[in-house]
Amino acid sequence: MLWKKATLSALIGFVIGVLIGVGFMQGDLSGLREALPHLLLGGIYGAVACGSSVVYDTEKWSIARATATHFLFVFSLYLLIVFTMDWFRLGDPVFWIVIAVMVMAYILIWLFQYLVYKRKIREMNNDLARMKSRADKN
Repeated sequence: MLWKKATLSALIGFVIGVLIGVGFMQGDLSGLREALPHLLLGGIYGAVACGSSVVYDTEKWSIARATATHFLFVFSLYLLIVFTMDWFRLGDPVFWIVIAVMVMAYILIWLFQYLVYKRKIREMNNDLARMKSRADKN
């Protein structure tokens, strides 16, 4: 079941990654042959980013572990693609800005997930308290 979800998510991510690449081409598909490796790598990046999101479904993992694992998958592939395709250089300020944005995004993802789960736990505890008080009355 998890592999099915990962595969479907990866396929959707691949399409999104390619479409984002086409968007960067600003609709000018005349240089498609030269852009094909970039589009394919964008698709692969999208596939890994979306497909690896199943780590959040691993119930035994904490939110921090799932977020860190997903970050490592995405960030490692990002570095591989960026340096392989020569999109950025190590001294390029844009490279460091992108890294800072990625780190901030993952901090926000963790915070959002933490708050969502905290709320769900509070609701479950309230439900249990209500159930217990009903049982005590009977």
